Amino acid sequence: MLSLFRQGGPIMWPILLLSIVAAAVALERAWALTRARVVPRGTVSQVLRLVADGRVREAIEVCRHDGGPFARVVMEGLEWWDQGPEAVREALEDAGRREAPRLMRFLGVVGTVASVSPLLGLLGTVTGMIKVFQTISLTGPGQGEALSAGIAEALLTTAFGLGVAIPSLIVHNILVSRAERLVLEIEEACHAILRHAGEPDVAREPAVAEPGRGA
Repeated sequence: MLSLFRQGGPIMWPILLLSIVAAAVALERAWALTRARVVPRGTVSQVLRLVADGRVREAIEVCRHDGGPFARVVMEGLEWWDQGPEAVREALEDAGRREAPRLMRFLGVVGTVASVSPLLGLLGTVTGMIKVFQTISLTGPGQGEALSAGIAEALLTTAFGLGVAIPSLIVHNILVSRAERLVLEIEEACHAILRHAGEPDVAREPAVAEPGRGA
């Protein structure tokens, strides 16, 4: 493998760097986008049960202790519980708009690697063929050993570029799908909380001290 890498020429180095970046980002996002970290079932069920019972302050404490994306969104909405359903809805939407990009962050890097790697492979193909034609112009077409270096560079860079791009594209699509699914689960839980916020029999005592929010 090391010998093939060397035969691929200087274009192999940026392709290698892109593969390392894509692998690091993919591993970090795969760890960060687990359901247990984003939308833990225990926290969701506990918060919904407390809200249904009108124990909003306790629900806020559960969210504060969890500290995950779901908990941050819901806690911001519950802090406006005493202001009525519309205030809760607005707070949840604001928090959701801030949290969704956090779940998607760095995924664009993996997508970029999937797009750029085959282009770098194509660039290596072009430089390799340029070397072939330069060799032919200097020594003639009969020098097979001299021509093989350029041909090897042309083929290897294309192969390595595609070898990085294909798994990067697959991983990117999987992680984007997972992030979108987790966002939908957060939205579903928020809708359940909003339904409780609209119920007149749910306790309406202030959840926290009066926030300093403008009209």
